[in-house]
This record gives sequence, structure tokens and C-alpha cells, in this order.
Amino acid sequence: MKVTITDIARIAGVSVATVSRVVNNKSKGVSEETRKKIWQLVEEYNYQPSAMARGLVTGTSKIIGLIIPDITNPFYPVLAKGVEDYASEKGYHMILCDGGNDPHKELSYLKFLEEHYVTGIVYNNFREISEETLSRLRNSSVPVVFVDSKVAIPQSRNLYIDNRGAMAGVIHYLYAQGHRNIGFIGGPDDSYSSIERFKGYKDALQDLQIPFREELVVYGEYTTRGGSRAGQLLLSRNVGLTAVAVCNDIMAVGMYDACESLGLTIPEDISVVGFDDINIARLIRPKLTTVKQPTYEMGYKSANMLIDIIEGKQHKVGHDKVFDTELKIRDSVKKLINYDRS
Repeated sequence: MKVTITDIARIAGVSVATVSRVVNNKSKGVSEETRKKIWQLVEEYNYQPSAMARGLVTGTSKIIGLIIPDITNPFYPVLAKGVEDYASEKGYHMILCDGGNDPHKELSYLKFLEEHYVTGIVYNNFREISEETLSRLRNSSVPVVFVDSKVAIPQSRNLYIDNRGAMAGVIHYLYAQGHRNIGFIGGPDDSYSSIERFKGYKDALQDLQIPFREELVVYGEYTTRGGSRAGQLLLSRNVGLTAVAVCNDIMAVGMYDACESLGLTIPEDISVVGFDDINIARLIRPKLTTVKQPTYEMGYKSANMLIDIIEGKQHKVGHDKVFDTELKIRDSVKKLINYDRS
């Protein structure tokens, strides 16, 4: 059975902190007799100090935390892979926490990470960050890199894409294909990305001199069920819709389901564009036209930024990082031949 620092402390008759100081060569104040006793036990039981044990002395560790909102969304395992890969390259370990967009659960995880002496946190929540979470992060000495958010906290940075510009590009593309009645399916109305993408939708309509119509806009949860419900509601309004821009690919899959349930075919009856370019976008039929986010690279860079902050290399971090996106044109958009060019 593996021996823990608690076992060594109990056998030696000392505190866990004393054992940790000795094995981390920070034994000032520990008697020579106690120090020798502890090292004898370490050798006898082949004890390997853990990162947690080291943290008891140093107040830190080579562990970072990653807080995400939904591990079932295929976007997040790819992001997590990027974070873990860079952390591993630099000799760090990662603790993954699924906060579920629940402020109470997030606070519990933040407390857990602090108790495990994490040296930094990569954080993403597609809803608005709660005041309680922000307060705890502001009052903590642990640096944070926020993914897909803009939060002003000392010793922290933000990493995101131009959500607004990317969605405007989608609408311009649909317009170029002849579409004029273009719907918008957004995520939660308190989601940073959804809010920014809606702004991009309205920007493009204004640029193209297309009147904004409130009945062409529907919101839902960032899930297939949320996309299906939003799609059915939008389609039931009979507003002459020819295309719809959807705030993420998971919801776009739900839109496919909504169309099928109403006997509509994509793209013959309605064109659909998603956002994210998760793997399923290339597997569903017709293949989904969507905005590609560099998800893995965002995770990798967020860990890079965080570890540079941890190691006192803020000069390498610089300012917030904005990533480019790419519109991946596939099969879910129909080019309309006969339309009013005026």
C-alpha cells in the first residue's frame, strides 16, 4: 500500500507540515534528531512526496486548475487537451473542474483548488460570471486566464475571439448567397459570446441595409435540445425565413432536428450556419457550414499565458490575446438564384 505524508507524520510523531518541510529541504527549526528520523522513514517506506505535500511548505505547487461549464459539450474536451498539453510540457499538472454554470458549484471548486495549492486557474463560463465568483477571484492571489471573456482582475489576462466580427462575417456570407430573411438563434442571453455574436448579427444587417426584425431572433440553451426548441419556435412563426445563423454547433444540430420534425430539408428549404467547428460539424449531413474557432490553440495558449504569469514572466504575456476565426464553407447553405438584388 502506498504510504502518504500523513502516514510518515503519524509514525514519526510529528505534524504533516514538519514532514513536508524536511522532504522539501526547508527544515529550518526542525531538530537534527527529528530530521534524521523522518528521512529514515522516507527511505524505509519508499515515500514519494506529492505536489500537495510540497504545497504545504511552499504555499504553491506545479498544479493549475481548469474550470469549464459543460464537459459534455465537445468544445471543452478540445480546449482542455490544449491546456493539459502545454502544462505537461512545462512540468505542471492540471485539475479539471466542471462548474456546470452553477455559481455555488464554481465557488466550491475555487475553494477546492485553493486548498490544493494550485498556482493558477484557466477559467471559462459561457454565462455571466457571478458576483460571488468574481469577488473570490479578485481577493485571491491566484492568477487567472479567462477564456472567451473580458474581465479586469490584477495578475490575470483574457483570451478570446472576435465573436462580433465573426458573426457579422456569417451574415455577409449569407447575404452574398442571396439570403435576405436571415434568422438568429442565440445562446443564453447572459452569455458573453452570445451577446457579442448578436451584436455582430445586427452590425451586418445595418451594413447591408436590411431592417432588423425582432421576430427573426430566438434564444435558447447551448444544447441540442435548446437548439431544437429555438428552431421550432423560429420556424413556427412563418416569417419567410431562408437562412439562420446559430450561435454554436451543438444548437445547430438541434436546428437540424427541428427542421426534420417539420418536414423541412437543409439546405433546400432553409440554410443553416453554426459556430465552433466541432467534429460533428463535418459528420452530420449535410456537412455544416460554420465558424471555426482555434479551440485547441486557445487552450494551449491560455496555459502558456498562465504559466508565464506564475513564473514571473509577465513581459512575455503582454496584453490580452485575440484569436482569428475562419468560416468553413460546407454543404448547409443554398445559393439562391432568384432574389431581389435591389
